[in-house]
Amino acid sequence: MNEILQKIQDQKIVPLFYNESFEVSKNIIKALYKAGIRVIEYTNRGHQALENFTRLKSISHIEFPGLLLGIGTVKNIQEMDDYAHAKADFIITPVISEALVKHALERNILLIPGCFTASDINIAYQNGLKLVKIFPADALGKKYIKSIQPVFPGMNLMPTGGINAEFEDIMEWLNGGAVAAGLGSSLIGKDFNEEELTLKTKKLLQQLNHN
Repeated sequence: MNEILQKIQDQKIVPLFYNESFEVSKNIIKALYKAGIRVIEYTNRGHQALENFTRLKSISHIEFPGLLLGIGTVKNIQEMDDYAHAKADFIITPVISEALVKHALERNILLIPGCFTASDINIAYQNGLKLVKIFPADALGKKYIKSIQPVFPGMNLMPTGGINAEFEDIMEWLNGGAVAAGLGSSLIGKDFNEEELTLKTKKLLQQLNHN
């Protein structure tokens, strides 16, 4: 957790996406990697997700050295085991439960659970987890992070869902206490262009890291 938490803190954003095509998925990762991204969440949101992810992981150490590639939208223990077997660097869930947390801890799986309420965060907190995803963040608003953080000292919060891939919007979340922001379609649109994505992401990273 220390390595990924540090990389997420340094990066300040975690891009997340899914595409049915392996080649398109690979090109998106290539574009993000060229921009300087080293932590990416691939989402379990389609029939090809597991197959694509397995292939992406098999080539990542050669084509994208140093990349931490995790899987998101994992909702049950079977999916967790499937992606752990595929060597996911971390697993992100949209929800949290004692069963999911305990299973991950027993099998040494790096879990970043999705939380919405204080009770959700408390499950992670009581089990010693250090990073949770606040989801869907746009339903809670920027003030939520600042309000809830003092209740759970040492817990790192990563809002995801409905966050704009714009410097000003991301900084509002970070200034409110978030450790990073998850960025989906606002960063990686359906009309994906590799060069444009690289330039957009690189500019965003430069802005965030020179603030």
